[in-house]
Amino acid sequence: METKSLNAQDYINTAFQNSHFIDQLWCDEEKISTILSNAVKGCSVNDNNPQSICCDYFIDYICVSLIKKPSDFLYIFKDFQEAEDKITLMNLYFQNYLTNPMITNALLDNHSAIAQIGDYHYWIEYPLKFRATKLIQKAPLASLTAQDLFPTELPLPEEIKDYLLSCAYAENKLAETEIDYFQQNFSRSYEMLKQAKERKE
Repeated sequence: METKSLNAQDYINTAFQNSHFIDQLWCDEEKISTILSNAVKGCSVNDNNPQSICCDYFIDYICVSLIKKPSDFLYIFKDFQEAEDKITLMNLYFQNYLTNPMITNALLDNHSAIAQIGDYHYWIEYPLKFRATKLIQKAPLASLTAQDLFPTELPLPEEIKDYLLSCAYAENKLAETEIDYFQQNFSRSYEMLKQAKERKE
C-alpha cells in the first residue's frame, strides 16, 4: 500500500506544470482515480507543505480542464476509498472560479450522479447557492419554482431549501404557486419576509 502511494506521488510530481502528461493519465482508467485520491490527501487543504503545490496543480488542472460532464465525477471517484476525500474534491471543484458553471448546472440537474457520488449534504450547498444567485438575478418576476432552485427529489437539509426559497421570495422571483409551498413549509421565514416587504410599501 505504501508503494502504491509512493508511485502515485511520483506521478503527481511528474505532472507538475505538465498538462500533456496529465491528459495522458486522464485516459488511464487504471491509474487516474488512485493518483487523484492521493493528490487530494496531499493537497494544501489537508497538508500544507512543499509537496502540496504539486498536488494542488494536479487537482486544479483536472477540475478546470478535464471534467466536462457529470459522469466524469463518477470516473474520477472510482478508486476513492474515503468519503472525506470525495467531499474535499467536490468542494475544491465548486470553489474554483475557473471551473465551468455549465458543468455545475448539469451536475445539479443529474440527480442520479449526485446520489452516486454520495455525501452530497456536505458539498451541495455552495453550488446550489451559486446557481440560485444567477437564476434569481436573471429570472422574470414570479417565475421560479422550487425545482428551479434545488433538486426536490433529493432529501436536502431543510435550512438549504429555506434559504433558497427565501432569497427568491425576497426578490419577488418566486412563482405564485411556490409562495404557498414556501408559506406552508417555512412559515417563520415567510412571515418575516412578508412583513419586511409590507414595511417597504
